[in-house]
Amino acid sequence: MYYKLTEGSIPKNLILFALPMIAGNLLQQIYNITDTLIVGQFIGVHALGAVGSAYALMVFLTSIFIGLSMGIGSLFSIYYGAKNDHALKTAIVHAFFLVIGVALTLTVLSYLLIHPILTFLNVPTVIVPDLKTYLM
Repeated sequence: MYYKLTEGSIPKNLILFALPMIAGNLLQQIYNITDTLIVGQFIGVHALGAVGSAYALMVFLTSIFIGLSMGIGSLFSIYYGAKNDHALKTAIVHAFFLVIGVALTLTVLSYLLIHPILTFLNVPTVIVPDLKTYLM
């Protein structure tokens, strides 16, 4: 279903546009709260510290994909608005492979550079084993 954001009520259009982002943020927060509760209750203090320490890294990695998605979405909008279906389909295929490539690259780099990353984040050495287990 398509909504024309340039027609109709501006507040309604803004809310409809923002709902998926709001839902995504709420689901992410629910996941973090649930993760924290389960780990804190059943695994222990060091594991809870590991989950908390992973937050900064996870936000960084998630932000890369949010920015990438925003840029790709802009390109899709341009082609869709210009009614250039061929360019839109080509952009979708290229975006798919770009996102897969970036995901694979970040995954490999995260595995290879886990020690320098944790050192950079000043993770206490006592929780490093639990954090590595959680991240892997």
